Amino acid sequence: MLPHSFVSAAIAAGAIGALGFAGAAQAVVSTGSYYLANHPDGSARPPEYGMRLDELYNHSTGHDIFTFDFNNAQSLMVLDASATTIRIHGVAFGGRDIGGAYANDQYLGLYTIDFLYTLGVGQVPGDDDTYVNAANHANQGSILTPLNEIIPLWDERGGNGFSLRLGDENNDQGHRGHAGDSGWGWMNHHSPEHHVESGDWLFTIGAPVPAPGAGVILLTGMGLMGRRRAS
Repeated sequence: MLPHSFVSAAIAAGAIGALGFAGAAQAVVSTGSYYLANHPDGSARPPEYGMRLDELYNHSTGHDIFTFDFNNAQSLMVLDASATTIRIHGVAFGGRDIGGAYANDQYLGLYTIDFLYTLGVGQVPGDDDTYVNAANHANQGSILTPLNEIIPLWDERGGNGFSLRLGDENNDQGHRGHAGDSGWGWMNHHSPEHHVESGDWLFTIGAPVPAPGAGVILLTGMGLMGRRRAS
């Protein structure tokens, strides 16, 4: 079960979306917190996912694909962004992808994810996207699995010019078929040099997270409006 604070935030987010508040489709990621969702163009879909960590566990003699469904009803993933830091954190439902579905095994369940970027965060030169341009393995995170094991994560830029990018590309048309903002990048698990294809972020960036108390105020207002209509 998700913590009560997560459930409350999800309810508030749904209410904001239903009322059509501005922000859900904004074109530039700015300072603040945002709800995350699956990207429609993950190469291992279905199921769709917002994060992929192949060989997180070496279950078989073949290549084991592990993905994490940010849209699942039990999931709640959030992006916190500032001018100098990026944090991606929350809970995501996922497991071992066996082709169109998750295996019903010990890996299936909720994963607690927390990754903090403090080095190399800045604006992409000549564009309004944000990226992380630091040396390999400069930033770290972790993932707590259903087996109650904490596995460390490191960012990985490899031959790319960054390890993480947030936004809608240089042409403002979006990343891989998604017209709004996305997040994409690469990471290693278990050890800094342990790079497995594929280990990456691939998510979409949605509505801003309401400020503390905003959800309660909004839901209270909706209740008052309902009573007025009924009277």
